[in-house]
Amino acid sequence: MTLQHIPTRRLAFVRVTGPFGQGNAQAIADIRQWASRRGLLRDDAILCGIPRDDPSVTPPDECRYDAAIVVSDGLELDGAVGDDSLHGGEYAVFDVPHTAEGVGEAWSSIFGEIETRGLAVNNEPIFEMYTSELLARHLCQLWVPLQ
Repeated sequence: MTLQHIPTRRLAFVRVTGPFGQGNAQAIADIRQWASRRGLLRDDAILCGIPRDDPSVTPPDECRYDAAIVVSDGLELDGAVGDDSLHGGEYAVFDVPHTAEGVGEAWSSIFGEIETRGLAVNNEPIFEMYTSELLARHLCQLWVPLQ
């Protein structure tokens, strides 16, 4: 785990609703296709997966997942994507194997590690980050917002 501070960043996103995992890959494919048509899938592109609900308290059919790409503030978006932002601030960052098992194991262990370090999570969404550099190493990252 590392600690990193990021500025607020604008996102273009595609949302799916339903049990986590089922529509996530399609949402990522959709945002990648949208971004590719606009020349945004460069080597420095940052893609994010953002689970918006806690499946332990939200019925599976109502869980929302956003597949997003960081975009410039001046980019004009069309109706195919939503417009949102990643909140800036301090995050605990975990490098995770980019497999269903690796991500699942990380979700079950990160909170204990954060607590052990005496840190506290805030109410902003946790997100998964994907970059070409990370994916080349078969990794993604979990970013956990801190108080």
